[in-house]
Amino acid sequence: MISFFTDLTLLALCVVGITALMGSISQFIAVKLFGGKKVFHFVDKSKSFQENWSPVKRR
Repeated sequence: MISFFTDLTLLALCVVGITALMGSISQFIAVKLFGGKKVFHFVDKSKSFQENWSPVKRR
């Protein structure tokens, strides 16, 4: 009986782990395949805005 619950627990952990990894892997593949040249377009635009900001001086 203990081996049944051990097997069930291992199966549940594998299913949850594989499901979690599939999302990350599919997003990585989609960005690389369909991202094109503008993968970091919004990140670069945000950095270009923030370059000219003056630092906040705390009192």
